[in-house]
Amino acid sequence: MATALISPYAARDERTMDDAVLLLEETGHPISKSTLERQCRKRGVSLTRRGRANYASWTDVLKVHAAWVDSRDDLP
Repeated sequence: MATALISPYAARDERTMDDAVLLLEETGHPISKSTLERQCRKRGVSLTRRGRANYASWTDVLKVHAAWVDSRDDLP
């Protein structure tokens, strides 16, 4: 199960891209880590590198994922 990093330096809603991918699989619309990172950059979501992991705001990741799903499903 994905877990949140407990760090005094991290924003409260930040998640690693690996955690985000695992959580988004549960939506029924899985996305790869590389695609999620690319979509975040495309939509202006900042990724913060800590160690070997990229972090982003979970709220922003949800918005990016929703836009990506809508574009793939050709929804109005």
